[in-house]
Amino acid sequence: MWLKVLVGIILVALIAPILVIVPISFSSVSYFEFPPPGYSTKWYANFFSNSEWVEATFRSLTIALFTAILAATLGIMASLAVTRLNFWGKQVFMSLMVAPMIIPLIIIGVALYHSFAPLGLSNSMLGLVLAHTIIAIPIVFVTVTASLKGVDKNLELAALGLGSTPFGAFFKVTLPLIRPAVLSGALFAFIISFDEVVVSIFLAGSKTKTLPIALWENLRIQVDPTMAAVSTILIGITVSLFIIQTLVSARKARLRKSVQ
Repeated sequence: MWLKVLVGIILVALIAPILVIVPISFSSVSYFEFPPPGYSTKWYANFFSNSEWVEATFRSLTIALFTAILAATLGIMASLAVTRLNFWGKQVFMSLMVAPMIIPLIIIGVALYHSFAPLGLSNSMLGLVLAHTIIAIPIVFVTVTASLKGVDKNLELAALGLGSTPFGAFFKVTLPLIRPAVLSGALFAFIISFDEVVVSIFLAGSKTKTLPIALWENLRIQVDPTMAAVSTILIGITVSLFIIQTLVSARKARLRKSVQ
């Protein structure tokens, strides 16, 4: 019992400072005050009426979507190589795949800037997608690899023995079994890209400004509850994706139980 209470206290301590932003975003005054003296939705109206905020939001969503697709594709391929093949340097390959989780983001940002600038990829959507993919691949790789290790290889061999091609066996047998892990990895990749600011600062320009960068730049100039409204929107999108991932995983677990 005491352990549950301790965990609850820790969770409240971690989440409370974030949740304070939500009521502030509905404040009726033009400065941060908690609790707000009154409530209004004018800061959300200010956000949606500002073309810079709206364009940055759609740009972030677009980059995050392509990042999730690319990271999921490359992560699945890397996981298949690790779990299904034996090759020289396998441990080194695995270490390189998870390296972006360990290396500080500011170092990755500097390295990518010096690598992308000569190629014309700085201040471009493609450059941001590639950079975010590099950061997001490790989470997809770890998630899918763990799921693939639990898949019986004999199922794939049976499909091949019945005349299926390797691609057919993967899409008809393996992929349905690891779909929850793939979806989880893709959602995490989307969230990582959507919230990324450190690496984006090095690569984004005036025409490729993402929502986190717009938020950071506006915080340097002025502080009003519009910043809180933007933060609340970011929190809402992130929490919604986590809820979707949880519901999908729970549904998959129920289906497995019903089949058994």
